[in-house]
Amino acid sequence: MNPVIDMTKEYGLVLDGGGARGAYQIGAWKALSEVGVKINAVAGTSVGALNGALICMGDVEKAEEIWYNMTFSDVMDVDDVWMERLFNKENSLREIVSEFLKVLSDGGVDITPLRNLIHEHVDEKTLRECGVELCLLTFSVSQMKEMDLSIYDIPEGLLEDFLLASAYLFGFKNEKLHGQTYVDGGIVNNFPINSLLERGYKDIIQIRIYGPGRVPKAKPDDMTTLYEIAPKVKLGSIIDFQSKRSRQNLKIGYYDAKRMIYGLAGRIYYIEQTREQWYYRKILESLSDIEKAEISFILRLSRKHSEVDFYLAMLEASAKLLRIPKYRIYTVQELEQEVNEKYQKRKDKINLPRFVHILMNLRKDYEMNLKGRHFLTLKDFTAEEILYLIDLAADLKAKKKQGITGNSLKGKNIALIFEKPSTRTRCAFTVGANDEGGFPTYLSEHDIQLGYKESVKDTARVLGRMFDGIEFRGFKHEHVEILAEYSGVPVWNGLTDDYHPTQILADFLTMKEHFGYLKGLNFVYLGDGRNNMANSLMIGCAKVGVNFAIIAPKELWPEESLVELCKGYAKESGASLKITDSVDAVEGADVLYTDVWCSMGEEDKTVERIALLHPYQINQALMDKTGKEGTIFMHCLPAVKGNEVTEDVFEKHADVVFDEAENRLHTIKAVMVATLGE
Repeated sequence: MNPVIDMTKEYGLVLDGGGARGAYQIGAWKALSEVGVKINAVAGTSVGALNGALICMGDVEKAEEIWYNMTFSDVMDVDDVWMERLFNKENSLREIVSEFLKVLSDGGVDITPLRNLIHEHVDEKTLRECGVELCLLTFSVSQMKEMDLSIYDIPEGLLEDFLLASAYLFGFKNEKLHGQTYVDGGIVNNFPINSLLERGYKDIIQIRIYGPGRVPKAKPDDMTTLYEIAPKVKLGSIIDFQSKRSRQNLKIGYYDAKRMIYGLAGRIYYIEQTREQWYYRKILESLSDIEKAEISFILRLSRKHSEVDFYLAMLEASAKLLRIPKYRIYTVQELEQEVNEKYQKRKDKINLPRFVHILMNLRKDYEMNLKGRHFLTLKDFTAEEILYLIDLAADLKAKKKQGITGNSLKGKNIALIFEKPSTRTRCAFTVGANDEGGFPTYLSEHDIQLGYKESVKDTARVLGRMFDGIEFRGFKHEHVEILAEYSGVPVWNGLTDDYHPTQILADFLTMKEHFGYLKGLNFVYLGDGRNNMANSLMIGCAKVGVNFAIIAPKELWPEESLVELCKGYAKESGASLKITDSVDAVEGADVLYTDVWCSMGEEDKTVERIALLHPYQINQALMDKTGKEGTIFMHCLPAVKGNEVTEDVFEKHADVVFDEAENRLHTIKAVMVATLGE
């Protein structure tokens, strides 16, 4: 997953008051810290000020430990057992009244433990030297005015006093601090966002716990960017300092921050959106308008909900009813799988609401049927079918990472014909088949008579009687077409001189993992514009709505007939398509892609190609020319560093390139499972 917030910026945090709910704020800070969000200021009221001090000191583990082990007696001079009985509703009315009168007679609850907690864990010297501005709100009863103070306004040696002053709730024993009387800042400003806005901070993350108190209207200008992390569940009483409650709130804050950081979907669960819009449209198309209206009413959806909202609401409600754990991040596929497994194991299905059964039937009815299909070129597949294979690959990848292998290809014998040698294609087909219970057999050009002593047509008819599926990687595209026509089993193109469709699936999966989506991305291919990679990328991008450009010398432009065909695909998907010899076309690119300048079998043209294509080398200057910091470099491998790409660019983006290489396995496995699997 990639953050949806701008990680190049520094952010101010705003923390409201809310007593014991403050654990939520530290949980949220932990998530922000893990992803590397930089903080330049914190403004807080009451517990928000106390947590703000911990955040400015920068020790996440220490702050988490404080809240993880929090008890009532860490904050107030009370008996923990008695307080726990109170919140568990085990005390009698007489006990409660008696204790209340005692507290009144003592002038309020003694919070000496809170003072000691502040003294033990807050280091004023560290705070003044950390470079993060701490601001706090309190109210001076002595002067009858709100006090909005930066750490730079507070005299040295008095920070602990002002932190305590900010947290003086009504009901606490109020003692004078440096000769002044204060009360909790929440009575005048429980959410001090204006404290940062008035000091010129423009990028702000608000962490809400909704404690009682006044919340003045915020005054952001047009240059201000605001993000919010807020709970969708109740965090408990502001004086419920039981450790189990604090630990729960730490967890809720952590995952709610993840929701904001990564733009996660879901009202109940935390869902990474890994499905395209077409999927929801397709899976819901069998539902009548009456059924949709009925389910929308039951799930309390707004009138303007989308198909995505509708489906995810059904999925989440079903997951909750089936008691699927909430606090983890699920992909849509993972949550669907969890719901399906729990549903199948459920003995009393009849007691579940009707919408759960409808959801299960929708899932059952929706299985894109590619059984028996050949995979020769992406021209043969719709955008929906291509995206389905990418989603299936992502699902298979997630399962493999969890140590889960399948048996979709159990008992299937698969021929792997290689006229051209390969690392990624051979390994991907071999491991993918083994993972799913298949039996791959490698056949090199020296092992069979393909096209030499025996015609391709006759070889196809022989292999089709012995194998359940055939992969071909070679030179002439007509050979893979003949295998498909005469073998009678699914045939997969591992590469020909004209097309390389399995590589494009791996590229799309990699792009989707990196950016979170495909449609609307700007993709630029540089180099030999008429080779199998350029052809296949142009077809694939045009089909799925990725804006595509080839930058190449005119001598190496793709065939005009293919360009015209792809323009038709692009018109249907809403993508743009451009062929040019100007490197200026890289401006605005999200992806720069290249391939070797001499394909296999063209080694005699090496010197000529280097001279012709050197102006199209991807180097750091060209990466900078895109004008985007987030542009990635991709390569199908193997790479000749120093020719089509400089070594520094390759190594800087090596993680992406080798994700791309790994994804050959998962996408090739998806093709085999979809077309041959049971």
